[in-house]
Amino acid sequence: MGKPNRKVIRLQQMRAQRASAAKVQFVDVVFENADGVEETCTFPVQDNWPLEVIEQVEEQGGNANLNVLREIARPVEAFDRLVKVAHLTVGELKEIIEQMDGEAGTDTGEDSSSSPSSESTQEPSEPTSSATTPAAA
Repeated sequence: MGKPNRKVIRLQQMRAQRASAAKVQFVDVVFENADGVEETCTFPVQDNWPLEVIEQVEEQGGNANLNVLREIARPVEAFDRLVKVAHLTVGELKEIIEQMDGEAGTDTGEDSSSSPSSESTQEPSEPTSSATTPAAA
């Protein structure tokens, strides 16, 4: 007889349900290199980021957000190329992260009021050398 005050979650079953319900599993960022050839950097949606990678990155120090993205990008070197070749900006990076976060849900309607709140929660983790720091104070 099961314990009435507990809920049991079977991880394999939950993963199968999430996989079948999720619309988008990955976000592809396509950019042109110096030769005009398109390259692709693929990220899993934020809900699918492996916690193990996040823990490893936090132990290593440095900018955790950038290092997590570098570790989950496929192919692995694609994130560095996105930064160096495509000259990715902080604003563009925020938008990519929002896309990864927004696409993970199974809801069909996105609430536009969730965007400003997600931006405000991400700002403290961004580099503080930007010009937005005095305006926020």
